[in-house]
Amino acid sequence: MLPTALPMKQIGAILKAQLGDAANRVPTRSIPDTVVRIAAVFRRELRPIVPVLGYAKKVSSDRARKVLGWTARDAEEAIVASGESMVAKGLLKN
Repeated sequence: MLPTALPMKQIGAILKAQLGDAANRVPTRSIPDTVVRIAAVFRRELRPIVPVLGYAKKVSSDRARKVLGWTARDAEEAIVASGESMVAKGLLKN
């Protein structure tokens, strides 16, 4: 069975735990799918995400490993590295 992608709520919690104050505006709560669906009626920018609400995407790096000999980072390590890069580039504002 393939692993599933991490929920955004969990990604936010990882960033807050590892980046401290630099991630103080990263959300760690979630909005119910029903609320997003209703809001999408009035907010055009929400419409593209409605079809994927409630869908847990299955992910795998098997092909990259087999074809390229590439090994993926641990999910938490990759999330923290991405967050640190965003902080270094000034993309996370306090």
